[in-house]
Amino acid sequence: MNALQNIQNEARVIVERLADKEINRLKEQYNLFEVWMAGEGNAIRDRYRATDVDLYGSVEKYVYMTQYKKWDRELSQYVLPTSFPESYRERREMYYNKELVNVVEELRMMIRNWEERYREAFVGANMVKLNRALAKHISDEMTAKDIRVSVGGDGAEVLANVDGKLFKTFGTLCGGWVQCYHYRYRSSLK
Repeated sequence: MNALQNIQNEARVIVERLADKEINRLKEQYNLFEVWMAGEGNAIRDRYRATDVDLYGSVEKYVYMTQYKKWDRELSQYVLPTSFPESYRERREMYYNKELVNVVEELRMMIRNWEERYREAFVGANMVKLNRALAKHISDEMTAKDIRVSVGGDGAEVLANVDGKLFKTFGTLCGGWVQCYHYRYRSSLK
């Protein structure tokens, strides 16, 4: 009995490791931003207090200057901008690119205490996804034995003996710079 619950508890390790991987990716991204901020003239000063840095505005400038590319007709290639426009009207073209908007929002999220809340939300959302994949084939009325969880570089696998049949859920790692890391699950009971 309690096959679904037992497998869910064991498989939570997969989601915890995935959360660690995503948080590390975000931290690396923020470290690159901090290195860029240390450069001369990169940070935007607060309008009202000239001694303070406007971190939210600086995030937008960082993404604009390091990742937003415009087509240069003379060179026949995409190039990074050489200056940061003063007006929002000139910068709003960057916001048509949803990938860059996502990067701006991720970096802004990391300015304040974010890690604990992010981990909780991330684990919760991914557990729902994992539980959906598990519940397609098994229920708590079944019995699970020999539950094994293995995590590799690009995926994770849960194997169990459920009522004499082999239950298998394989999660393929997806995501990265553009979107958060997540697994796509395939399950079977044979």
